[in-house]
Amino acid sequence: MKNRAVAERLREIADFLAIREVEYKPRAYRTAARNVESLSEPIEDVYDRGDLQEIEGVGESIAEKIADYLDTGEMSYYRELRTDLPIDIEAITSVQGVGPKTAKRLYLDLDVRTLEDLERAAEAGRIAELDGFGEKSQANILDNIERAKRGQERMLLGHAFPIARDVERRLDESDAFDRVDTVGSFRRRRPTVGDVDVLATATDPEAAMETFCTHGDVSQVFSRGETGASVLVGDDLRIDLRIVADEEYGAALVYFTGSKAHNIALRNRAIDRDWKLNEYGLFDVGEARREASETPRETGGDDGQRAGERIAGDTEEAVYAALDLAWIPPELREDTGEIDAAAANDLPDLVATDDVRGDLQCHTDYSDGSHSVREMAVAADEHGLEYLLVTDHGPEAPIPSTLDADAFDAQRADVEDVNADDEISVTILQGIETEITESGLGVPDDWCDRCDLVVAGLHSRPDEPTERVVRALREAPVDVLAHPTGRLLTERDPLDLNLDAVLGTAAEEGVAVEINAQPRRLDLDWQAVAEYRDTADFVVSTDAHTTGELDFLHLGVAQARRGWCDASDVLNTRSLDDLRSAFGD
Repeated sequence: MKNRAVAERLREIADFLAIREVEYKPRAYRTAARNVESLSEPIEDVYDRGDLQEIEGVGESIAEKIADYLDTGEMSYYRELRTDLPIDIEAITSVQGVGPKTAKRLYLDLDVRTLEDLERAAEAGRIAELDGFGEKSQANILDNIERAKRGQERMLLGHAFPIARDVERRLDESDAFDRVDTVGSFRRRRPTVGDVDVLATATDPEAAMETFCTHGDVSQVFSRGETGASVLVGDDLRIDLRIVADEEYGAALVYFTGSKAHNIALRNRAIDRDWKLNEYGLFDVGEARREASETPRETGGDDGQRAGERIAGDTEEAVYAALDLAWIPPELREDTGEIDAAAANDLPDLVATDDVRGDLQCHTDYSDGSHSVREMAVAADEHGLEYLLVTDHGPEAPIPSTLDADAFDAQRADVEDVNADDEISVTILQGIETEITESGLGVPDDWCDRCDLVVAGLHSRPDEPTERVVRALREAPVDVLAHPTGRLLTERDPLDLNLDAVLGTAAEEGVAVEINAQPRRLDLDWQAVAEYRDTADFVVSTDAHTTGELDFLHLGVAQARRGWCDASDVLNTRSLDDLRSAFGD
């Protein structure tokens, strides 16, 4: 599945064109990149059908470049652009504060071509010597380089998800495999993942290995053995496969899902019973046998790990039950109280994606979205949503395309037209995503009065963000606080907010707090969700800018689940009438 690889190339082309100060085209390439990345199917399949130009924003010229990449593994146009400016534009611009034009300046003046070059130049004090930079700019770049480097080591969950799911589906549909599960931090739905681990059973492991190592998306095989292999998929995601015995599958699922802290807590519970828990099963070893099993054998092997009487191991449920625990959902396995809750049979009935009845943030082509109100409505209908809040950006948002008064009125007419269409079941609500400004909200008061709901957030980084947000929540007609901490995973730290003050004020003022499902955000963070679950009401929103991004809903729900939320904690699991009542309408 090459969706992400194609999207990255298109974004890099946009950056190179921006450096050249080409008008309009950079935005066109970024729009195409976003739509390609949010496809729900492999772009290779779209190409094979001859439907590349059916993708929103992909015209004949961009379609030719995508076809070039899919046919040859290269985009000749991208190669030409990089020949003129031989820099790793994606890596360098991943550093906060370094945009395409800054990258060009650093290349021309300091011969900065790579992230490593940038780090060396900053450490040597050469950036501060350039006109327009100075010590502060250099220090900020140096501080953000480490985050960018970490970002190269891990992939956003939302970017890894379609790749890993496609591999899992292919293996599951293959006759060579009996059972297949993706484990590790991916299964726990952590916001970023490193390598993706796949666990499987197979009657013929050799045939299974052949299937895994030779499917079409594999670009490199790092290792291959009798029961394990490691490959590179989608150009940048490493996937490791481990085949285990049927009777050990459940114990292996527990072990390889993790987290490490959760597994240690489980092993300690087993030790308290004079048992042993590992990836091979749960065993009654007894004191003498445990001592023997811990003595290294000259012959090696795993027999010592399997010593003792097997109590459980074929299913996860059996392992947890033998330890007198309810089965614990993977999202909760972080050693944050889930063991005690499972022992007391007091785990929450976690919210599920199917519980969510509406989406309370999306964008259309009236601001920076790719699709019309009607197209978003049709897509929401296909997703089975009951309502969708359209929240295009208000005038003071720091983005190129925002609503003006005429556009706001025209959008209202579009919303009414869609809602009058008997063939569309979803109800479209008109909202706004307004910037929280120094003086309040960045939209006229009468706009707020006409909106079904007002969504407000910070896209800037003021010196005193807590005071600004708290004042807006208290004094302005805000219904939902969008992506509260403003973080961008692997790119930008969260704002220095006093969450006690912000979420406490939100609760007092009846403002819901968003869990934003965009892969780069997943904001509010799951740890804060868990901490403030009894304080604030939450909504899970996709912040979709394309019809395909409505699929992101499950990513936000996963973070709500990691924060121990049940359906009652998430307002948009309610019917539209109940939602209106919750917001006082």
